[in-house]
Formats: sequence, C-alpha cells, structure tokens
Amino acid sequence: MKNNWKKWLLWIGPASLILLMDRLFKMLFHDAEIVLIPGVLALTGAKNTGMAMGMMEGQPILLVALSIVLILVSIYFLRGYKIKGLAAAAISMIAGGAVGNAIDRIFIGYVIDMIEVLFLDFYIFNVADIGVVCGAVLCGVSLLFCPGEWEKR
Repeated sequence: MKNNWKKWLLWIGPASLILLMDRLFKMLFHDAEIVLIPGVLALTGAKNTGMAMGMMEGQPILLVALSIVLILVSIYFLRGYKIKGLAAAAISMIAGGAVGNAIDRIFIGYVIDMIEVLFLDFYIFNVADIGVVCGAVLCGVSLLFCPGEWEKR
C-alpha cells in the first residue's frame, strides 16, 4: 500500500503531462507562423480534419466513432493484463495523446497541428501525436525487453 502512489503516478503522470502540454501548445500556437530553427523546425498552425498522414480527411464523426471503438477494444484486451513499469507509462502516453486529439475532434471538428519539420516533406503534427508515437514505441520496447511488465491476470 505504501508504494501505491508510484503505480498511480506511472498511469496518471505521463497522460496528464502529454494532455497538458498538448492543450497549452494548441492554445498558444493554433495560428502560429514561427520559424524556430531556419531550415529545421517551425511552429505553423494548421487544421487537420483527418487522422495520421491525412487519412479519412473531412470525416470528423467517423473519426470520433473510430476513436471510441479503438479505446473500448484496447480496454477489453488490456484488462487481461497486470501492466507495470515502462509498459504502464507507455500506455499512459498513448492515452494522453488520444484524449488530446479527441477533445479537438469533439469540440471543434478538427485537430490543431503546429509542429513542422522543415527539412523533410512531412506532415505537421502536435504534442498529442508525439505522445501516441513515443508511447507506441515504448510499448514495443517493453514488450521486447521487459515482457514481465505484461503479466497475465
């Protein structure tokens, strides 16, 4: 019972940090046009009506429904595991990012993106996207190198 707060921190901390940073960046830079490092990085506000790589563009209701289904399916499968350590933090990061983008889709009909890598021909993205991608990579790392963190119930 003594270390219970550490378990909660692994679940709540990363999600809260990603969500807070995402909301802050979206609020401050939703219409920005700021070059941070010439030829490398800029903050360029953009409205994204689709999902990753521009898929399903212009279908916000379908995207919200798909998000809800994916969350429910994830909960269904994850309930069979006692997840800890890096795996818990990784899932928390994914959840924080998913919630950040879902808030945009539900309340304004599109996702605000603002981080642009200038030296690549790549999509503009946001902090929530970073949380989802980093969380997914860390999930893979924990599955490969720390399988004990994914204990079956």
